[in-house]
Amino acid sequence: MMKKLLILILLASQLPAFACDICGCANGSAFVGLLPRAGSQFVGLRYRSRVFDSHLNSVMLKTRETYQTAELWGRFYPVKNVQLMVFVPYNSNHQVLRYSGTEVNKNGLGDAIVLAHVNVLNTFLDTTKTSHIYQSLMIGGGVKLATGKFEYGYDNEINPNFQLGTGSTDFLLSAIHTIKMHGWGLNTEIGGRIATRSNEHYRFGNRINGSLTLFYTKNWGMFSVMPNAGALVDYGFHDLKEGVRNNETGGVSTLAHAGLETYYKRYSAGVSYKMPVYQNLGGGELKALPQFSVHLMVNF
Repeated sequence: MMKKLLILILLASQLPAFACDICGCANGSAFVGLLPRAGSQFVGLRYRSRVFDSHLNSVMLKTRETYQTAELWGRFYPVKNVQLMVFVPYNSNHQVLRYSGTEVNKNGLGDAIVLAHVNVLNTFLDTTKTSHIYQSLMIGGGVKLATGKFEYGYDNEINPNFQLGTGSTDFLLSAIHTIKMHGWGLNTEIGGRIATRSNEHYRFGNRINGSLTLFYTKNWGMFSVMPNAGALVDYGFHDLKEGVRNNETGGVSTLAHAGLETYYKRYSAGVSYKMPVYQNLGGGELKALPQFSVHLMVNF
């Protein structure tokens, strides 16, 4: 009896070390979303909250993880027909082991992103156009810098996913198409991340995502509103742990989203809510919960 009790105590004392290889879909590709008036530069703040449950089939290892990000972002036009976007995030990660109540927190700078698009088609700014159909197509790419701390493999840090950054410099691909007619519009976005090695212990999988967003714009003088709704699909390939594929990572998720953008003179604000409608993440051991974001921007 005493031997069994001792084993149980030792197991409980090691729980934080097991939680977990599968958590944390927080370090993904850059998602641009709907942007304010084409051709205008802006700077702003964006807040995002994402929550995951992991180790769903284990009573002792089940974990709730919350990722909050406050992000400084902006859009600039250094030369004609070239859009440059910069994202600088500050992350606050919170993990709770349900069985023991053990909590872990990480706060600090995340991975910065620089993303550039070439505007290969844009009829929004064509003053000679007589058609009521307007569209734009932007194609580009960028880089995700290793500015966030990645401590996996050092100082007894055992969770590669619960980090402020990925520890790698990754390459991004992106294409955005927008078409609009009589106030109605459709925004299509496709993106991907090509990951490099974080360190000698770990390499995150590549990611592919795409979204469709239907929107409607209504103007009242200098004030405008743009309700929108759509769907987003994200696919992650398996990570490599010590050179071996980690089967409890990667997967696919589909989210329905709805939001509202508002514009007044040089200022704009928006809110977005995402609800998972299908997911198969981490070999069935990871569950994404609803996501929320809000942003404020100033055009110049």
